[in-house]
Amino acid sequence: MVVPGKQRFTVTASEPDAKIYVNGDYIGQGNVQTRVRRNNDVSVLVKKEGFIPVSKSIGTDFSIVGILDIVGGFIILVPWLGLFFPGCRQLEQTNVAVVLDKEDVSSK
Repeated sequence: MVVPGKQRFTVTASEPDAKIYVNGDYIGQGNVQTRVRRNNDVSVLVKKEGFIPVSKSIGTDFSIVGILDIVGGFIILVPWLGLFFPGCRQLEQTNVAVVLDKEDVSSK
């Protein structure tokens, strides 16, 4: 089975004008959707002036295809080749919602 090397990834911020960065690249504001490599961890940074920035890291796990490659590899060695391709992995989470909290201006 052939699985694309990238998968859809969505980030939604509580503030519609908050800036959203995925893997260090500016993607957009408020609610964004992009495609990321399914076999790499993803880092998300959401920030807005006057609010505490929020960063999250999303890891990867074996996909159903990856699990089938492992199991099939015990019967025939060929499926193990699939473990060398991105399709054997997937992000642990594809939709991220971020709530920004206001900075405490009294402590500055």
